[in-house]
Amino acid sequence: MTCRILFTGGGGAGNEALFRLLSDRYECHFADADKDAIDASIPSAQRHAIPFASDPEFAVQVSGLCTDQRIDLLIPGVDEELTHIAAIQSRAPALKVLAPNQNYIERMGDKLSMIRALEQHNLDAPKTWTLENIRHAHFPCIIKPRAGRGSRGVCRIEKPAQVAAYIEMESRSPDDIILQEIGDGTEYTVQMIADAEGRLQAVVPVRVAIKRGITLRATTEANVTVETACRRIHDAWPTGGCYNIQLMLTPDGRILPFEINPRISTTFCLVVAAGIDPIGIFLGHRSSALENAPFRPGVSLTRYWQNHFSDQASLNSARQTRSISSSVR
Repeated sequence: MTCRILFTGGGGAGNEALFRLLSDRYECHFADADKDAIDASIPSAQRHAIPFASDPEFAVQVSGLCTDQRIDLLIPGVDEELTHIAAIQSRAPALKVLAPNQNYIERMGDKLSMIRALEQHNLDAPKTWTLENIRHAHFPCIIKPRAGRGSRGVCRIEKPAQVAAYIEMESRSPDDIILQEIGDGTEYTVQMIADAEGRLQAVVPVRVAIKRGITLRATTEANVTVETACRRIHDAWPTGGCYNIQLMLTPDGRILPFEINPRISTTFCLVVAAGIDPIGIFLGHRSSALENAPFRPGVSLTRYWQNHFSDQASLNSARQTRSISSSVR
């Protein structure tokens, strides 16, 4: 029987590619708070509306959708949804979720907590300061919220006087903000693929060429330095499912992870295109004794805009014609 999968954040980049790449193996459904944002190439029966994660009915609606559509595996793609996983599974006990465990989500979802966790395990990380310790910060630096996604609220500031302007502009509490050293070098977004028991099965470094909130151009790359550092991170906090490490590789060989996203990222589709089946790994379709699932280096992702048009007058005319035809019969 074909496994039925539901991706949330279905209107995001990469989902039409996931539909193309996975539909020969799985029945893929996509859900979003803005259903119209889901790519029109996906059949309408596999596009679904769900509330925003802030809606009190979110867990009820998503679990109900999974039950109605007989979904076997839920793959959340939005940070704010991750805190609802336990509530969703309590309402749909047979449902599997491709995501790290709850402790991992809580630790890594907070960017300050993530940095401190790395430091506690003597793993390299960019120097990070709270506003309480701003006197120790090195300027220029990055200022950003402790929680967030898609580079929202991430800015470079040149001097301490700009912090107050940032707080006012972003309408944030000082306790929710961190300062971080600027890591010069090459950026990688690394897909970490583990089975349901937390055994790491694949590490796929993706070298970023152009990024505008999301990655626009990137290439898979076999990089031993990056892979080794990411395996050390996983060994410190093993978890099942898939997650994403964003890091800088400096010219002197330092690895500086600046975000660990406890969910799939928009480059998840590139991992599939490079020959990895994270879903099959998680569901146990390949032997867990097989380590280091091979991916193809040198597979590139390039994102373009697509323009879709609809003519409301023509649609109304077509509906009217169908109505007249039906009444004649």
